[in-house]
Amino acid sequence: MADILLFAAIGLVGFSFSLVCVPLSRRVSGFLRAVDLPKPDKVHNVPMPRLGGLAIYCGFWLSILVLHTVHGEILAGFEHQLRGLFAGSALILAVGVLDDIFGLGAFIKLVVEIVAAVLVVSFGFRVLPSGSLGFLGGFGEILVLAGSVLWIIWVTNVFNLADGLDGLAAGIGGIVSLSIFVIGMSLGVGWIGVLSMVLFGVCSGFLVHNFPPARIFMGDSGSLFLGFIFAVVIMGFSGADGGHGLSLFGVLLLGVPMIDGVSAVLRRLVNGTNIMTGDRDHLHYKLLLRNGSRRKVALIIYMMTLGFSGLALLIYFKFNGQGPLLAFGGACVATILFMKRFRLLELYISRYHLLPGRSISGFLLDEGRLAQTDPKPEESREQVTSVS
Repeated sequence: MADILLFAAIGLVGFSFSLVCVPLSRRVSGFLRAVDLPKPDKVHNVPMPRLGGLAIYCGFWLSILVLHTVHGEILAGFEHQLRGLFAGSALILAVGVLDDIFGLGAFIKLVVEIVAAVLVVSFGFRVLPSGSLGFLGGFGEILVLAGSVLWIIWVTNVFNLADGLDGLAAGIGGIVSLSIFVIGMSLGVGWIGVLSMVLFGVCSGFLVHNFPPARIFMGDSGSLFLGFIFAVVIMGFSGADGGHGLSLFGVLLLGVPMIDGVSAVLRRLVNGTNIMTGDRDHLHYKLLLRNGSRRKVALIIYMMTLGFSGLALLIYFKFNGQGPLLAFGGACVATILFMKRFRLLELYISRYHLLPGRSISGFLLDEGRLAQTDPKPEESREQVTSVS
């Protein structure tokens, strides 16, 4: 009972700091002119401050600082890794803030993400336990290190893609953090429980201001930071006793961003466009076109995230021995089904890749139905801007 109250208090601390820091972030956004103006291709119709990531970052690390000061033993033994996580996340926040203000190129952001990922990996974070690929000799350790860096970069960016509509990233983050908490505590890893509950509190506090209709955006500074932290915390599973391969559960826990990320990369490769160039074919945009309500879309995606989290927990507790493999396999099957259902991997002729009914794959599209409902080509073309 005492533990439950302690972690509830930890979540409340994160919630409080995030809630208090959001108005300050709004003022800073106005001062630095980091404001997202209404445009025809945007879903909001009023100027929106977009440095909400500052509130998320400050809320997270202020909570950690208070907990370390008041209840230092709760993070005992994790101080070294915590310093690496702080340094890496500071780099991510910096590049996110600069992007929100000035609009950095994708290549610059990628370089900083690589540096931040290498930094935290050098502090001991691994996607698989060290020596797990020992049968490959020294090459096995190189694969683990490289895989750890790639994992961090991938999760950071797919979570960034999830921040395309009011409340999505914060809501997904809150749900996923609770699932991470359950698995982390079942493994007996206290620091995972602490960080995941702080994340839950921070995401919940920010969601108060960000749920549709949003009063502030988290921007790249917030979505990149959250993705980075989630990637690293999930990697903590592999360092626990019996946690070999449990990082694969992260693929299922983050099922919605993972599916959207894989779909975006494949879609752009098929269409011959730069994989770092944004488009409006993401899952949340397709759902918005069908439902017309940002709140409904947010709630639908929350339910989808709850489904993935519930499946991950079911696999973890019922099939512990084969859990990682089943989780990864389940995520792959779900990806295929969702891509087919929402036509996320449409094999369009390059020139018409935004036009329904122009596909060259009858398997993915119901050509007969689309032929009756599609608008004329000249009526459905739209300017695609770089959005996540």
